[in-house]
Amino acid sequence: MPANLTANALRQYLRPGTRVYWPGCAGQSPLFEQWLRAEPELASGVHFSGMWIPGVNRFDPTGLHAEARATTFFLPPEFHAGWQRGAVDYLPLHYSEAVRWLGTPGRFDLLMLHLPPPDARGRCSLSLAADFTPAVLAGLAAGARVLAHINPQLPITRGPWVDAARIDAWVHAGVPPLALHNDPSDAAANTDTAIDAAIHAVARQVVGCIHDGDTLQFGLGRLQAAVLHALVGHRRLRIHSGMVSSGLLGLATAGALAACEAGDDGPLPPVCTGVALGSSALYSRMADAELVRFAPVQHTHAQATLAGIPNFVSINSALEIDLLGQVNCETLHGRQVSGVGGLVDFLRGARASPGGRAIMAGTATAGRAGVSRIVPQLAPGPVGLPRGDVDLVVTEHGVAQLSHLGVEARAKALISVAAPTHRAGLEAAWHTLKRTL
Repeated sequence: MPANLTANALRQYLRPGTRVYWPGCAGQSPLFEQWLRAEPELASGVHFSGMWIPGVNRFDPTGLHAEARATTFFLPPEFHAGWQRGAVDYLPLHYSEAVRWLGTPGRFDLLMLHLPPPDARGRCSLSLAADFTPAVLAGLAAGARVLAHINPQLPITRGPWVDAARIDAWVHAGVPPLALHNDPSDAAANTDTAIDAAIHAVARQVVGCIHDGDTLQFGLGRLQAAVLHALVGHRRLRIHSGMVSSGLLGLATAGALAACEAGDDGPLPPVCTGVALGSSALYSRMADAELVRFAPVQHTHAQATLAGIPNFVSINSALEIDLLGQVNCETLHGRQVSGVGGLVDFLRGARASPGGRAIMAGTATAGRAGVSRIVPQLAPGPVGLPRGDVDLVVTEHGVAQLSHLGVEARAKALISVAAPTHRAGLEAAWHTLKRTL
């Protein structure tokens, strides 16, 4: 039986030099964050790591103490101060590589997990965040410790689990898990009518590329939510994604999802994901084994898995794309705001899938100033997606099919889906750029 864990008892586990894995998304415990904020000296000399998602996991543990350190795979604004101090290390790794780093044998001394109560067999589900923790658990050395916040407000989901016997100490407390408070699936959260209309126009173009029976992957954001909403008339759809959001509920209610089938290891539901992130209504549905199963990144992002799914369609968005087909999905005005994530894994998987399609979608302009998202050439800095990986580019003005096009033909295809007011400037820029290639 695990020992009882209290805020004061946390001192015996957090010592200088301790390497801590603290999951992201709803797998991050609000209670542990509360304890650390109340006793910031506990973080002295401690190194925290986790897949913390921009806009969701906003807490930078290096802000607790001058000697605290962290390793992250995204670099949102909340972590910039720690990055500038040298306390935060940013690893620009695809999810398929990040899981190898996190699962390296002996990587961590301590895990701080967020789990529902154990079932009748003494197993604690990884609940809403089953993405990276299985690899970390598999790489634990014999002396590593596992702490758990046992939260009855977390659903017990079908997927990976940890045996309660492996937990060294736990605390039982009902706390609302991290959620999207301004869920983009909620139309009330969208207040700019012009931008909202453009997003829905893009969604209609994307939906035109999707067929009944396809398997889809989505990220987070208003565009993805709009696409989900526009898909309610489709049928026999499946979802295979690193993350699902509240827009999934509309598809389920409308009957757009495929029926649960019989599989070798039990029911084969229409949804497979590593993480669920959204509203309390979404979380309550995640316990339905005939709707969703959870799987680790080694499955959800594996090229062998994705290439083996017929008609797999990845749908993602970017901050900018240039006339060469290169994509910026990490920086805004030269500042790092995100990370590599699973984008490349899914796009390459979609292109390897029989009948698959890799869609990069977004409004042709950004913000009220109407700045073109399609630019002559990306500014110096990281390229999130090289031009050889780009397949379909979708805006409200149409679909540009770039795969197998020559350099000039792909530039012309991209100009054709740019905002009309920017096309002449892009054509002139391409005429100049072409002479320098």
